[in-house]
Amino acid sequence: MPNELVSKKEVLQLTGISYGQLYRWKRKGLIPEAWFVHRSTVTGQETFFPKEKILTRISQIQSMKEQKSLDEMVQLLSPEASTAGSTWEPHVTLKAVGREAQQLLWKESGYTFAELVALAAGSEAIRAGGSRSTAQLLVDILRSKEEYLRDPAGAAAVLAEKKLDREGVSVCVPFVVLAREPVTIDGESRAIHRVDLERLVERVKLSLGEVQ
Repeated sequence: MPNELVSKKEVLQLTGISYGQLYRWKRKGLIPEAWFVHRSTVTGQETFFPKEKILTRISQIQSMKEQKSLDEMVQLLSPEASTAGSTWEPHVTLKAVGREAQQLLWKESGYTFAELVALAAGSEAIRAGGSRSTAQLLVDILRSKEEYLRDPAGAAAVLAEKKLDREGVSVCVPFVVLAREPVTIDGESRAIHRVDLERLVERVKLSLGEVQ
């Protein structure tokens, strides 16, 4: 389950890392502060993590630590690590962006990192079965709200549609809900595609690192 939590004790047991390593990676920014979920239990206050995210991140760190320094890993893995001031060609061949993004380009070059992430989200929506127009809506919303891409911790975008009946005519109106988790839509609407922005930012960073 995407929202399943795992205790700190279980994380240490499952991964074989130490308490010290876990908190060192937290201080460096490799493990976001937002992933440390504090809950009251019968034994007192305990720390939990989103299970899929924390186990994936620790696996990535362990697989990369022989080739890269902690600072290099921060640049690749930490969503908060700055990419401001850099621009790229429209990397439609990047795994995280995908060739579907070719349909969504709005300029020939000079894409910022946030714009690449927006393209990746639109491309992902098309691969999930969405139309070009709904994918373009998602891209446009993300471009207008870049603060979520600069700090994506716990953020998600839901592409949805709502059926409206007016004077005997039914139309489906697409819309995007962009917020920090939990992100919900009303019961009369249908979700088309959901984007975990934190994970998408990470994938685009890793893809750029592979071609640099």
